Order: sequence, then structure tokens, then C-alpha cells
Amino acid sequence: MEDILDCACGTGNDLLLFHSLGYRVTGSDLSDAMLKISSKSIHERGADVVLRKADFQDLKAVHPETFDSVVCLSNSINEAEIDVTKALESMKEVLKPNGIIIFDQGQTDLSMRNPPSYAPILNSPDLSRLFTMEYDRDTMTVNIFDFVHDGKKQVFDFGHSQFKIRIRLYADWKAILKICDLKAEFYGSWDGEEYDPNRSTRLIVVAAK
Repeated sequence: MEDILDCACGTGNDLLLFHSLGYRVTGSDLSDAMLKISSKSIHERGADVVLRKADFQDLKAVHPETFDSVVCLSNSINEAEIDVTKALESMKEVLKPNGIIIFDQGQTDLSMRNPPSYAPILNSPDLSRLFTMEYDRDTMTVNIFDFVHDGKKQVFDFGHSQFKIRIRLYADWKAILKICDLKAEFYGSWDGEEYDPNRSTRLIVVAAK
């Protein structure tokens, strides 16, 4: 059984998916709010998943063990305040000798030729989430609109937050991974098709030491 660290676990949906596939799963996030949501989801499903609060730029400080895979999904590694080389070196530190790092993003060479201005992200019984995007050179500002709705408990609320991400495309990642001495393969979908700058609508990186 392989060990997976999801170092930006968010709402916990990916943790539950990995757990259902038979992996030993550890999740971490720097956000107390996301850890609370993940903990609730895990408890409701009765899943055996470890959760810890951690900055993925310094994973070794919280995760003394090593993992077969370190996963960082949905643009977390591109957040503007993240030092991307520091983050990748941190992930390398908690990898087993033959381990891999997996991260992904929705920005591709194709999509950035006509960048989207909005994206519906989540629509569940408790929460609907909409992103709107604005662009300035190599930075994307994302506005998050959360609509909380629970008819049974008569809870209805609205929240807004914002974050910025760096737009990094195929050539950027090739250069960064070379600096970090990581050998990488690039995919355009979770089906394993090779990344094509002219056709792919997702950019997935699988990197190894």
C-alpha cells in the first residue's frame, strides 16, 4: 500500500478519493478553515486519514515520515506568495527514493490565448462556489464567491475572498523543474495523454528526483 501526502488538501474531496482507492493518506493545509471542512468530511465518511496543519514550503517540520507521492492540486503551488522552488525542494525532502510529486493547474498554453473570466467550481448541497478572474501580465487575480445554503438548518450565507496566482505555462515549468533538479513528465489530462501546448486544457506535472 502506497503512502500519499496531499499537501494542499482543501475541502478533503481528494483525500477521500485517494483513500477509497486503497492508499494510506495524509492531508495537510495551512488554512484552519479548510482543515475544519476536511475533518468534517473525513469524519462523516469514517475514513482513516491523518490531517495536519502545515506550510508546504516546509513540510519536514510537520511530516517526519516520507511518502511515495506528494500531491499538490488545483493551482496551490502557483499562489503568488509561494516561493515555488522552495515548495518543490520541501516536497522532495519528504519523498521516498522512488517517489513522485504531482501537481496540476487549469492554465495551459491553449487557454491563456483566450483567458476565461469566470469558472463555476463547486455546487453541493451545502456550498456553491464561483471564481471570477482578472489578468495582469503573469498574474491572475481570482475572486472567490461562496454561497452557503442549508435549507434543513435554515443557514444561508455569502462570503467573498481573493487570491493571486502566478501564470506558469509549459516552458516556465520546464525551466523551474530543471533548477530544482527534478525530472518531469507533462500530461494534458488525467487519462494520461501527453501535454500538447496547442490542444491541452489541463497541465499536469509528474516529477521525480
